[in-house]
Amino acid sequence: MKISTLVFVAAGVLMCIHSSAQTWQLEWSDEFTNSISPAWGFDIGNGTNGWGNNELEYYRRENATIENGQLVITAKQESFGGYNYTSSKLTTGSTGYNWKYGRIEARIQLPAFQGSWPAFWMLGTNIGTVGWPACGEIDIMEQVNTNNTTHGTIHWDNNGYTSYGGSVNTAVTGYHVYAIEWDASAIKWFVDGVQFHEANILNGINGTAEFHNNFFLILNLAVGGNWPGFTVNNSALPAKMYVDYVRVYKRSTTSTTAPIGSTIWLRGNNNSYVSSENGTVPMMCNRTSVQGWEQFTVVDAGGGKIALRSMNKYVSSENGTASITCNRTTIGDWEKFDWIPTADGKVGLRGNNGRYISSENGVNPMTCTRTAISGWEAFSFGTGAGARMEAASSEEIQEAIENENALTVFPNPSTGTFTIKVSQPSTVSITSASGLQILRSEVQDILPVAKIPSGIYIIRMSNSKRVITKKVVVE
Repeated sequence: MKISTLVFVAAGVLMCIHSSAQTWQLEWSDEFTNSISPAWGFDIGNGTNGWGNNELEYYRRENATIENGQLVITAKQESFGGYNYTSSKLTTGSTGYNWKYGRIEARIQLPAFQGSWPAFWMLGTNIGTVGWPACGEIDIMEQVNTNNTTHGTIHWDNNGYTSYGGSVNTAVTGYHVYAIEWDASAIKWFVDGVQFHEANILNGINGTAEFHNNFFLILNLAVGGNWPGFTVNNSALPAKMYVDYVRVYKRSTTSTTAPIGSTIWLRGNNNSYVSSENGTVPMMCNRTSVQGWEQFTVVDAGGGKIALRSMNKYVSSENGTASITCNRTTIGDWEKFDWIPTADGKVGLRGNNGRYISSENGVNPMTCTRTAISGWEAFSFGTGAGARMEAASSEEIQEAIENENALTVFPNPSTGTFTIKVSQPSTVSITSASGLQILRSEVQDILPVAKIPSGIYIIRMSNSKRVITKKVVVE
């Protein structure tokens, strides 16, 4: 369904900075939407065949499940296989999924109890021939007991066992993105996009040649063992480790043309413009013209990334955990985006969480949660400063007028009582800025609305000819 508006373009030339930027392209992922991918196999048992750490659990396939689109590894107190605890250990080592270099990340929520030892890690694929530690080990994330500390470590053979690690304070029982960025020069560790450790592996320095081979992935939740000790808080069981996703990216050099320093508008697939909402509420893509709140300055954020500034505030992805906002005073990781041109001349914006901004078709507040660029994640853009009206056909002008008259709200702003008028029978809904639908009704002509609490609301009208949204302010 086409929803036309008048199109605005720059009076001047859009000045661009052309740069060759290193970006990450998604190579493989498991989002755990409905099931555990066939890429994962399972280690069964306790590791008495050489891969254990004197842990107290017996690893079983049954302790790995899918709940609400997440992998759940559950540690239990139960007798099985001669042990008093069970858990699960997933590995891609037996399925042929392995990688050399890249960005490897997972979004995980950990349990934290005496005796717990969750880990997200990697082993060299040649472990079967050279053994450990000659195969190399990369611990992307480890945590033990009740400690609010994330550990990142490499283990290898340099004329004997050697390790090198770092750590950072983390509120481990919340969700975090644990990642490494690994290339021929170094391995870098991150929590939520912030680096906390780095190991130099350039030219196999200090015997690190192992880390220039292929590695496979492992996820597990151990109970007890050499590191956490052998005392377990049984009252904390069963305990669950939640994994939202696992992703592997490869580095590529892409040619990007971001209009650094220019003030632009962004228009969604619904032909409406993105609004900063002046930083007071989550952003929407529902404006029919470009005013001050619909203009964004493209700022060089360093490292091939950009930031968007409107009304002296920066757009934030909110790390994908909430609707995006434009209320930051400085550029942090959540305010940095990759500018991803599409084949049809549009652009996608990828946040530091690896997800893309979505217009949500102008119906709901915008988010940064999409895994790929589709219709709602592609934006056309042009300049906002000095905009002028582009010549429009009489049909486009007539359609724009009809759209404007199709839905009217008055008075606006209001004190809690207002009237919604539609030009033809339609379905009308009222949604709060937080996304809560407070009213839905079939309207023939006029709908009086009363006793609405103060706030900003989105009125949505839909019928067989069009879908229109408007904002109403209740003071």
